[in-house]
Amino acid sequence: MLKQKHGSFHFRKIVPKALRKTLGKREIWLSLGTNRKREALSRACYINGYVTEIFERAGRMTEKWNISNYFSELTRIIRENKTSYRDEIIELRSKYLVDAPAPIVAGFVSQVSERHQNTLNKINELASELEQAKKEGNPEKEVTLLGMLRDAIQRIPTPGSVPMPVMAVQPTPEPQEKSELFSKASTQYIEIKRGSVGVEEIQQIQTASKLFLRFMRDKQLHEYTRKDARNFIELIRNLPVRYGKSPGDRQKTLSQIIEEAKKQDNEYATLSTKTINRHIRNLANIWKYSISSDDLEDKKDNDIWTNHIITPVREELTDRRPFTDNELKILENTPWQPRVHINTVRQILAVASYTGMRLEEICRLRPCDIEKIDGVWCFNIQTHKDEKGRIIWDPKTEAGARIIPLHPFLKSPDLGLIERAENCRKSGKDMIFFDLSYDKSRKKYGVQFSKRFSDFKTLAGLPAETVFHSFRHMVRTKLGHRTGGEKYPTEWIDQILGHESAGQGSRYNQGTTVQNLYSVVKTLKYRDWNPMKIMRK
Repeated sequence: MLKQKHGSFHFRKIVPKALRKTLGKREIWLSLGTNRKREALSRACYINGYVTEIFERAGRMTEKWNISNYFSELTRIIRENKTSYRDEIIELRSKYLVDAPAPIVAGFVSQVSERHQNTLNKINELASELEQAKKEGNPEKEVTLLGMLRDAIQRIPTPGSVPMPVMAVQPTPEPQEKSELFSKASTQYIEIKRGSVGVEEIQQIQTASKLFLRFMRDKQLHEYTRKDARNFIELIRNLPVRYGKSPGDRQKTLSQIIEEAKKQDNEYATLSTKTINRHIRNLANIWKYSISSDDLEDKKDNDIWTNHIITPVREELTDRRPFTDNELKILENTPWQPRVHINTVRQILAVASYTGMRLEEICRLRPCDIEKIDGVWCFNIQTHKDEKGRIIWDPKTEAGARIIPLHPFLKSPDLGLIERAENCRKSGKDMIFFDLSYDKSRKKYGVQFSKRFSDFKTLAGLPAETVFHSFRHMVRTKLGHRTGGEKYPTEWIDQILGHESAGQGSRYNQGTTVQNLYSVVKTLKYRDWNPMKIMRK
């Protein structure tokens, strides 16, 4: 069936069963002309590695086709990284492949050359990325790229390992899996969520995405593995708890950040379990979004974020606690440093002491947020929107939209809070505490005051367990003790503070009346604490 000038041999005798299956049904074989039969069989022999066996059975053909030497010499030439192989191939063919069909040799050379060139292109691409990573001072990315570079170099053919050329009629290959780049998928997810969640949650998703892109290479989602997810988790476990607080962190490598943290405190606190889990949850949601939008296959290999055990390196274990009466007296007698007006300081601390509101909620108060409801002056903690109706701040991400009646101390003319709100309304000012600067990087008004209060507390000599948030703990503790024998549901306290309970986010008319909430607020009393007595240095 297969004829050469040196004789003939039978197809079934010289072709093993496995190879016959590769060639296909006998009817297909018989439908081919003589020349096509010869070419198809020869190509199939190359593919399956039976060339030597067939040539040995063909007798004299072995002497004219020295396949082993031909492969060895050809791969040696390819490894020399030449741009053209034409002259060398002609010489090798005349030396080792006497009377070999030209299409077979040409096809083999073409495929080997293409494979080699693709490998070199990949190496050059990785080398370029590696050089960029060195310039950026990013050792984590360098390690990843070096590993990929070594893998690519090892794929350059070596003598005896060059794959047989696939020259026979090929079956239709399975479609390669495709998905969006992480950078694009995360951007799409953020835009989709922007209309349904608060600004704070959007910022958290953005933080997780930026963190992932900083330490991991941007690839298509399906290319990431559980090992990549685990490596990312291991990296952020070592981040200092205050990572990202300084704009300078963006220009520093992870090694530099850790080294600076160790200089300040060799046992520096790292990201907490809660923070790491939040990053993982936000990243996992990007994968889920891509699956739901058919940009990523819903299969086990693409489930890379579940069931990871999170163990922080050195989680900060200092419990934040309320101020004691003695500590409040010390604060009252400590001079306030400049940069924030003393009246602003007194009013912010007074609001914190008699409402338990978070700092950002207080700093974002607008004139319209202080109003009379059912005859009672109240803070109306609500969503902020711009002129076009877009949400720019949503309290639901922090403490919940709610109504908080003003304590008698907050309504006093000496404090002047209601009068200040009225003056701001008349003068057209958007914020009650308009003298506070806005932090664009964190999109918050409370950043400046938080830093100044930290300095103020340190100057007073108070311990690390006390922070501005201690006012909130203090209010919750005082309301919970009910020292005056008052009887009111704990849900009312949760409603005032916006705690995560049945009362979270409830408006007063959905839970209880504003008069009942006012009766709770009026129970707050302090023995030796009057923010009005704080003096400026």
